[in-house]
Amino acid sequence: MDFTDIKKRAFEIKNKALKYSSDKLSESSLTLNSKKEFDEFIARSENTKFTSSETGKEKVFVKRVIILFWDEKTDFFKKALYKAPVLIAKSFSQNIPFKLAKSIIKDVKLSDFMVTEVPSLIVFENKEIHKVITWEKNILKLVNSFNLDINTLTKDM
Repeated sequence: MDFTDIKKRAFEIKNKALKYSSDKLSESSLTLNSKKEFDEFIARSENTKFTSSETGKEKVFVKRVIILFWDEKTDFFKKALYKAPVLIAKSFSQNIPFKLAKSIIKDVKLSDFMVTEVPSLIVFENKEIHKVITWEKNILKLVNSFNLDINTLTKDM
């Protein structure tokens, strides 16, 4: 075997590994696959209220969730395989649930969520759309930033 054969074989193995990983990710619990899962996840963004028994003051806890719509057949998805853990870590540090969603989910219209193109990242707050970030370049800015605070990063976009 010469170097070109080794290089070709390594490239084939890399592509098989990416395909296998992408298939596993699309079937995992990190990906929303149905309308029911989608609605339940958005419901997690409902704000909660707490009334202090000592002071009688009511406090509202703002909740958010993030959904990243992607097309599993594109190169962006292959990039998401190693970029998604960064978004997961950032969302975990802010206590904001994060999920991936396929671009085609039965009974879910992307236009209802102001998604004009895929990939798009949607931040829901209190079951309503708070922010929509489109274009791969803008989503990768969010991922590549050293700042862990997703809330301030999404305000700037």
